[in-house]
Formats: sequence, C-alpha cells, structure tokens
Amino acid sequence: MPVINAWVGAVTPASAWVRASVSGASSVRLIVADNPGFAGPAYYGPVAPTGQGVASIEATGLAANTRYWWQLELDGTPEAPTGRVRTHPPLNEPATFTFAGIGDAGLSPASPGVGAVLNANKLSNHGAFAVVDARDPLFVAHLGDLHYYDLGSGNWGIGGGASLANYRRALDDVLLQPNQAQLYRNRQLVYIWDDHDGGPADWDGTHANKTNAAQVYRERVPHYDLPESGAIYHSFQVGRVLFVATDSRYYRSPSSDTDNSSKTMLGQAQKDWLAGQLADSPAEFLVILNQTRWAQNASAGVESWGGYSTERDELIQMFGDHGWLDRMLMLGADTHAMGIDTGSGGQFGGFPQFLVAPIDATPSPSNLSQYYNLGYTASRGSHGLVTIADSGSQIDVTLAGYINTVHWRSHSFTVLTGSGPDPDPDPDPGGEPVPPQTPSQIADRMRWLGCDLVTGRVIVELPDVTGRVSRILGGYTTTSLSMPIPVGGPAALGPAALEATQPGTTMIVCVVNDVPEWGGMVVGRQGGTAGRLELSCVTLEGYLDRRYVRDHAWAQQDEAVIVAGLVADAQVDGIGLAVDAPLTGTLRDRTYHSDEDATVHSRLRELMAVAGGPEWTIDLDWTDSTRTAVSKILRLRPRIGAASTSPDAVWTSGWSSQGASDARYTLVEDYSDGRGANHVTATSSGEGDARPQSTPAADLLPGWPRYERRYTPSTSISDVGTLNAHAAAELALRRDGALTWQIDARWDAYPRLGVDWRLGDDVGWELRGHRHPDGVTGAGRVIGWELDIQAGRVRPVLWSPDGDGT
Repeated sequence: MPVINAWVGAVTPASAWVRASVSGASSVRLIVADNPGFAGPAYYGPVAPTGQGVASIEATGLAANTRYWWQLELDGTPEAPTGRVRTHPPLNEPATFTFAGIGDAGLSPASPGVGAVLNANKLSNHGAFAVVDARDPLFVAHLGDLHYYDLGSGNWGIGGGASLANYRRALDDVLLQPNQAQLYRNRQLVYIWDDHDGGPADWDGTHANKTNAAQVYRERVPHYDLPESGAIYHSFQVGRVLFVATDSRYYRSPSSDTDNSSKTMLGQAQKDWLAGQLADSPAEFLVILNQTRWAQNASAGVESWGGYSTERDELIQMFGDHGWLDRMLMLGADTHAMGIDTGSGGQFGGFPQFLVAPIDATPSPSNLSQYYNLGYTASRGSHGLVTIADSGSQIDVTLAGYINTVHWRSHSFTVLTGSGPDPDPDPDPGGEPVPPQTPSQIADRMRWLGCDLVTGRVIVELPDVTGRVSRILGGYTTTSLSMPIPVGGPAALGPAALEATQPGTTMIVCVVNDVPEWGGMVVGRQGGTAGRLELSCVTLEGYLDRRYVRDHAWAQQDEAVIVAGLVADAQVDGIGLAVDAPLTGTLRDRTYHSDEDATVHSRLRELMAVAGGPEWTIDLDWTDSTRTAVSKILRLRPRIGAASTSPDAVWTSGWSSQGASDARYTLVEDYSDGRGANHVTATSSGEGDARPQSTPAADLLPGWPRYERRYTPSTSISDVGTLNAHAAAELALRRDGALTWQIDARWDAYPRLGVDWRLGDDVGWELRGHRHPDGVTGAGRVIGWELDIQAGRVRPVLWSPDGDGT
C-alpha cells in the first residue's frame, strides 16, 4: 500500500498538519472536505516526499470548530486510508470541548502488537484505543511510552541501538497497530515522549543518542512549533485554555545527583521559556501535560518529581508568581496507574492532578493513594477525559477516569475568570459528571430498583413490580406500578420498601438487559390492609415541569448554552441532573421573563419544536462499575439516537435469521390537530401591525382543501425572513400528516431494547398483515416506547418519514 501510515496534529482554529510515510510516490497532495464523501474538496500541496518517504502537508483556511475528513493523493490517485480532524474553537473566546489523556502502552501488553515489528511484546493493539476514538475527543494527549523498545539499551532482541533507523522503525511499528493507527488518524495527537520511547529505560540528559530521538520526532510527528532544536517542549492554546507540554527527559539530571538547585528535570532553557509562557499568555486556564508523576515525596526515586523537589518548589513558586496556582491542572502518566487528586490538601502546589495511564502496560502494584485523595487504581485500559466548559465568567472543568468502557471516578471544579465575554451569566447547570453509556448485556428478566431521587443511590431491589412504563422523546410520561409488600418470608422488604418508594424523594428504575432504561419519580403511593403498594410515577423529564424559568436574555448563543442555562434554573435544590450538551453550532436569540411563569420543561419543548431545533431527553446510566447508584443525564443533541439508512434493528412478523420477535403492528395515519396543514403562517408576539408574521407557506395539491395552521416558534423573533424559514419548515413537517407505526413485540427477542435499539434510533420492519397482505418493509425512528411487564411485550412507537413503506 503506497500510504504506509499517516497521522494528524498541530491543529489550530484554521489549520491542521498531516504527516505520512509513503512509498513509491514522487508527488503527494492532501485532500480535505467537510463531508465523508469528499464532495467539493480542497487540495493542499503537492509536496515531494523526503528521502525517508515522509510527506508533511498543512491544510489552511479551515473554519473554526468544524469537522473535516482528509485523504492523501499520491501521483494523482487518492489512496486509503482516510482520516478525520476537528478544528479548534476560536482563540481567546469561551468554548466547550473535551480532550483525552493516555499513556503507557507496550510493557507486557494484554494485546501485543501485530504485523512485522521489531518486538510485538513491546507494542500494543489494545481495544482501549478504539474506545478513546469512540469518545470523540477534540484531541488526544499521549504523555509518553508510546512503545517500550528502550532503544539504546540492547534489550528485547533489538539490534542497532538508538539509531535514526530504529527510531523511525519504532514509529512505523506503532502506526502498524490498527487501533492506534485509527485513533491517530481520526483525532489530533499531542505527543510527548518519556523514557521507554525516547531511549533506554530511565534515560536522562546524558543519553548519547537523544539527538536521534529529537530528529525523528521532528521528521515524523505532527507537532506544534518547537522552541529549540533539541528538547520537544511546546505550547498551544484552545479557546481560553493554555496547554504546556513539557519535556522532562532531554535535560534531566541523573537521579543520583543531590537534590539541590543544580538538579533539574527541565533544564534552564525550558524553564526560561515556561516563565515567558506564563507571563505573556492571555489564557484564563492552564493545563500542564507532564510525563512524570508530580505528587510524591523526595524518597520516590527516578520515576517522580519527588527526587527533584527543589526544582518542583521553584516551579510552584513560578506558577504562583504569575497567578496560575488557582486556575491550573496537571496531567501525568508513566506510573502505570490512574489517580485523581483534587488539590484540596494543598500539597505540591495545591492544584488538581490527574494520572491517566496505563492504556496497556503492566499495572503498577504500588499504592499511592495517599497522594490522590479522590482515588488511585491500576488497570489496563485506563484513560482520562477532561471537559472544559468555558461560559465566559467561569470555566467548569470535569476530570473523568475510565477503565475501558467503565466510568471509574470523576471530579469537577470551577475557576472564575477575570476577563472575557459572558454569554451565560446564570449558574452552571451542575450535576455529576456524565459517565459513558453502559454496554448492554442480554438478560432474561427485568430488574426494578428503588433509588434516592437526588443522589441516585440504590436503596433496595424491588420484587415483582407490575404495570407498564414508557418513554417519549423530549417529553414525559406517567404510569401506575404495583408491587407486593409481604410482612414476612424471604420476600419481605421491611422498612426498606417504604424508604425506597417515598413520594417526592425516590425514583423507581427499570433495568433492561443490564442497563437502567427507565426511571420514574414516585409522586403518589397507596397502601393499606392489602398486600400491595400502588405507585404513581412520572418520568424524570416531568421534574422539569415543576421548575420555573428565571429572567434570561441570550443573543446569538449556541442552543446548548441556552439549554444549559434553562436547566440551571432547575438545579438549585434539584435532583442532581448531569448535563451532556455539546455545542450544536446553531445560534439563537432567546429572551425569557420570570413573570411569564413558564416551566423549564415547556421552554425546552418549545426550543425542540422550532425548525431545526435540538432534541433532548433524560437518560440513565450506572454512576460507576459498582452499580450501586444511577446517574440522571439530560442529553442534548441535534438528533438523539443513531441514524442509519440501513438499520441493524429490524422487526419481523415471522421468523428471521435473528429469531422470532412475534411482531404485530398498527399503522396510524393522523391528519388531526394541525397535522396535514398545507397553509402555514409563523408569527411572533405582539398585536395588530406590531405582530411580526411570515408570508404564508402553502402547498395545496389538486383536490385538497386548505388546512391552515398558525403557530409561534418563538415570541422573540422579529425578523420576517426568519419567520418565513420557520413557516416553510413547519409546512414540510405537517403537510403529509403524521404516520406512526406501532409495533408490539416480545421484549426478550431480537431486536432487544437497550441492546439493539434505544430511544431515537432508526430501525426497520418487515411486516405482513391485513393492512398490507403482500407485506411491507420500511424504516423509521423510535420516538417513544412502552414496556408491558406482565405481558412481556415492548411497543416502540415509530415515525416514518417515507409514507407507508414500499
């Protein structure tokens, strides 16, 4: 294959670098497009590969905060593979983004390297790299030990020492690993070496061939500008966050040196440069990307700043002198462990620290929990996500640790900024950090849990609950449940039954296929001489109909900012919602007044109902791997659920290769209550001539009478052109009526709720009935569902945009 490998890095709001190793080509161009089909692409280059077959090309003139797809063209022919990259948000403006931190892959790996490599047992092809890719971070910070070749040591059967050829081969071998190669093609890589990938284990400034490592880094790694020709320290800025990537190897004093002012990790040139960065940066928050563990006492030895405590104190003084100590974070790796220290104890500078390794190396057996007050763990597949949510007046930072797909532990803190615009002056929506969606495991029964409404703590498992539960996209549903309360015998719950069903403070959670799929607040309870409790419940979205919107004025703000502000009105003395609302890229104007007595729920519904409005729902997930508590997550997306033109989940009324779901169906064709409108006018607030309204959008087919609809997408719209667009979009939505497919199928047969489909997903059907004696196939979207516990049936409500199927 002419393209041997390629990766992307050095991204800015308007540019990105791709560096590739190619074979047999004299001319290389970079193709970039804003769509995966590469329609209307831009071309960069051509360049001639170096004598080592390396092509480096910068894409410029890109739009900020935008996803692009890229591909290389060799001698006029586009070649596989393709990659993706997301440009950074505008500099010095508030922005919300997430990046990943990883490190340590290849020491006795659980998933050794593949292919013709120098030593497969010193590389990794672990599935955790694909997990990180799936989390869609803006960039990936690799904090060292990309491999464990220990070049220059003479170990592991690798001849040739720390030569240029071996350093080049090492990077080729890393990029030969499919999971790593995919990650570094699809996510910007910010990479700094440590000992095992920069030279022999524990190397320092005396390493004779460190210049070879430095030369190959510059040849092959897509990197930001480096201040010098040797060490690889550098900086970059995202939004209002300054990132400093250190090099703690190139100038490091031998660990045996006396710990005094002459002993150094960074070297004087790097410290002078760092002081300049701290003094001159306009950023509001600082992230230090550091190879070596910061938090440990002086007796720690070579793998910690503890043996370089004099210089560590010097750096702490530097951070403080330039005003960063209370607005910074440090990431580290190398330890083969993951840990979070909140900085609350004040030790080692008193700022938060986050260990984010190992992704695939022998876990560290040492217990360093005394240095990480929120927790310390050692497991393969460990990685961290850092979310920066800059609202202008404050920056909210969330550290979330993961072990493969399982959320381990999180910490959030807030930094008040000293400058910059404030697009959302309201309190942060708060809530706990958002865990990943738990992978489903097929189960043969549903489980019912009684949980604390605010904390999500599981109080007790409830036996033999009966009734029906349901969900709807962007709204709430109510239900009645019943459960036995025997006073004796093995099924007796005693006082726990009452504690777990207390109206107003508890929620009932239904666990389907090992995933909490439904949660309902207990709003009513009946019980007496009979042996059952009768419970009235409303899904968690209903809580937002019990909280009211305060005064707000948003001008040209992203929908996600508006939603976060509305949800914040429900967070004071609330139910502890986590908010998962990435920026959508759609800007809106909204003005709300407290005296309008509008609920948070109603305003969210209004925002969802406008043309192109975002969708939202409240999902549940386990808080962590112990499954002793449930998180409540308000999710906002341009679209909730998986979209597909060829869905994997398909209901059949007979037998399929996946099994028998015994599906029955009803097609509902509804032209009532504004559905079927073919003459639509969008209006705003006001009276008479002072009431802005659109030109009617009309589409009367021959033989059809006029069906009119007037509606108000927002009371704050004054521009007629905007109202015309809303009217046209509403006409397209309403004109053909509403067609919904109501399917009734076994809950425990394919396709399974929580395994094969969820709320918002596209699904398919292959059905036969009296309405369609010749059979009907089609695809639609799950906009709601109902689960009948006693009957063992699930009823997804499907909206079909394509009529009655073909």
